[in-house]
Amino acid sequence: MTPVRDSDRRVAVLGAGLAGLRAATELNRLGYAVRVYEARTEVGGRARGEWCAGHWMDSAWPVLGGRDIVLAGWARDVGLSDLLSPLRPVQTMLLRRGETTSVEGLNLRGAARIPGPRFWERAKLLRWGRLMGRYASRLDASCPERAADLDYRSIRDHVSLYFGRGALEFWLAPEIQGVYGDSVEDLSRVAMLIHAKSIGIGERRPGLPGLPRRPLLELAQSAAEGLEIRRGTAVARVDELPAGGFNVETIDADGIRDPEPFEAVVVALGPGEASRVTSSLLTPAERDFFRDVREQPVVNLSIALEGVHAGLPQEIRIPQREGSAISSIVIEPGQPGGRAPEGKSQLVVRARDAFADRWRDIAGDVLSKNVLSSLELAMPGIGERVLTTHLGRGSQPFFEVGSYRRLANFQRVQLDRRDLGRKLYWAGDYLSGPSFESAARSGLRAAQALVTDLADV
Repeated sequence: MTPVRDSDRRVAVLGAGLAGLRAATELNRLGYAVRVYEARTEVGGRARGEWCAGHWMDSAWPVLGGRDIVLAGWARDVGLSDLLSPLRPVQTMLLRRGETTSVEGLNLRGAARIPGPRFWERAKLLRWGRLMGRYASRLDASCPERAADLDYRSIRDHVSLYFGRGALEFWLAPEIQGVYGDSVEDLSRVAMLIHAKSIGIGERRPGLPGLPRRPLLELAQSAAEGLEIRRGTAVARVDELPAGGFNVETIDADGIRDPEPFEAVVVALGPGEASRVTSSLLTPAERDFFRDVREQPVVNLSIALEGVHAGLPQEIRIPQREGSAISSIVIEPGQPGGRAPEGKSQLVVRARDAFADRWRDIAGDVLSKNVLSSLELAMPGIGERVLTTHLGRGSQPFFEVGSYRRLANFQRVQLDRRDLGRKLYWAGDYLSGPSFESAARSGLRAAQALVTDLADV
């Protein structure tokens, strides 16, 4: 799009997570007068973490996809090309019966060698190409609602039908659990199909997983440098003005309320907060949508370790039948200038969905000890090397069966409201998916919709 260079067109972006910052940087690039409001004192949303003893301690799952093109393009735009290009390769492992085995699930030849599925189930992998050929045209990571007509079956039912229970348990469920979680009983097959296409499962050149060379938070911080951001400022409400546009009322750290008029607003908050601050603007259909958005608790524990693991970083995936409270582990050897210091290592552990839900109200120190105890069972002796830990706990959207149909209805309402002149836009992982790439895609989509509408005025 060609920059409009019209600084009189004021746009408010609510939220400085990756979705909000991606929308704001795009609008700023195109010449709009953008102001970002962030309730916390730091930007970055789920990308936040902390440095401790030379280790970058993530709060969220750190593994990125080799085809995260929106994130990579954004990093180039803000001068951080080396952050994500190339990613630091991650070797995929499967923990089964106490033994770890290197697996390759992105190509079908490798998937057929994954231990666990029965012999006759392996032949069913040949159905993958035909399956993706049938559905690929409807799978769009930026507009996931386009696959709404496929949203009537769970991953468990879909994979069991097409490929067998072994493929579900040892191949596809572990392949998605770092991003979507391991609740395959209820998760829509659309989530799996979109994820599979986005990383290129079964294609000649899949997008190999990897780690950023430095903290992903650097991307958020670099993007924020060129923006006007009101940190420590919460949005109380957004109301429509009689003459058009919106009044955004905020509250700063001193409790001072400050109403400001804007021509357009991008709401890049979590679904609960988004619906609360815009309650006076919502249609009944929109209220129903936000009411039905389902979120699930997520627990990640970052662990700094004494000593180094040789070789590439590893992602160890643990099938459910192992009975562990942990679903996945990332092992990251240190390197000069990296996220872990040379000569040491670190782990990021993701707890199972059921564990995170069961312990959602427990104190953080007790939760960390429980995760460490489960890690000791999976990796005996690891506890003796622990230097420090950082607990990341929060929530992420859960795309159960029916979610994409509700999302399609919501997006149809947005088109109707936009046709009537309402310049209110939404961005966030609950509209796209729980990955960092999905959040960035959602923010870019909201910015592009806003620019299209304002160009017609």
